[in-house]
Amino acid sequence: MTDTTARKRGRWPLILVLAIFFVPAGIAWTLFFTGWVPDSTGNHGELIDPHQLQPVLVDADGQPVQASRFRGKWTILILQAGPCDAACESDLVDTRQVRLALAQNADRTQRVLVLPEGAPLPDVMDAHQDLIVYWATDPVLPADADSPGAVSLVDSRGYRMMRYSEPLDAGGLLADVKHLIRLSNIDLERLHGLSEDS
Repeated sequence: MTDTTARKRGRWPLILVLAIFFVPAGIAWTLFFTGWVPDSTGNHGELIDPHQLQPVLVDADGQPVQASRFRGKWTILILQAGPCDAACESDLVDTRQVRLALAQNADRTQRVLVLPEGAPLPDVMDAHQDLIVYWATDPVLPADADSPGAVSLVDSRGYRMMRYSEPLDAGGLLADVKHLIRLSNIDLERLHGLSEDS
């Protein structure tokens, strides 16, 4: 075997290793910059452009709600344009069952009901001990945003990123939350200070 042949054979492993790293990156780069989107996704809710909630929220004591209350946990958000009616109460039951079904991961989620300023508490509060209720003194979404939808998901950094149409598919919501919790690493987010007040 000549030195030239040996050198050529020695290059192939290096070329193969480089291809393993650069070919997938090249494909991903091409797909990203060409705007390719898969025809379907595995989520049950509708993905929306992530955006932080922009309301002035107050709690039951009339105190402003800090952004940190939406950080560090996945939030199942029930937005209401008026008092909590029968459809809202049905969503409260469904979201309660979803959170209970998360078992040991229930503490990584919270349920938040946002009512318009001056709306009364739902009559069914005794059955929803874990429910957090806030009141919006300004619109919950930016003026150019689409309609809020009854139930949304807010990620552990405080961004609303998925919504669910009515009637709520509780099984689909549960599957999405389980999947997202599995993918997220809240301890890492806390380490980087994402759970602190903004």
